[in-house]
Amino acid sequence: MNWIKNFLGRSKNGRSDQQQVPQNDKPESAQSKAFEVMLDEGVTYGEAIAKVTDGANLVDGKHTWELAGSHKHDINAMKRCCDAEIKTYRITGDSPAPYYFLLVAILSRKQKNYAQEVQYCEHYLDLVRECYKRDDMPLETALKERRLNATDSTIYERLPKARELLEKSKNISFGGD
Repeated sequence: MNWIKNFLGRSKNGRSDQQQVPQNDKPESAQSKAFEVMLDEGVTYGEAIAKVTDGANLVDGKHTWELAGSHKHDINAMKRCCDAEIKTYRITGDSPAPYYFLLVAILSRKQKNYAQEVQYCEHYLDLVRECYKRDDMPLETALKERRLNATDSTIYERLPKARELLEKSKNISFGGD
């Protein structure tokens, strides 16, 4: 890991030799603390985030990505992964991973739980809007300029159909009125 520190121009105290900033002038973000942990301990970003956020990105002691394969058909596990992604986002500012939200939407539709599908799609897109708002960019502009990743776009495109199915299910359950 020393070669990384050298490459980045960091001294032993973790600061750039050109920028000796007093430590109390500006509090470190969770991200910068995570990068420090990565450099100092040689761990992955996910492991470092778990350490600096007291495990916000963990579900049942595992990283969300560890559950992505083994529990992808377990809607409750995927909902807990969504919660962990949201919690981590609130602490770090890192965009939540869309995969878990999409899986909850897919599994909800299979269960004909359209309200839950709409809820998870809308909630995820609200979080994405927050992220783009930091850059003064509306979500719709990001879509037009193709700045969203494929899963973000899939969730965005899924939402109108989910709303339509929800409306139809309400009409059926209320006798078509």
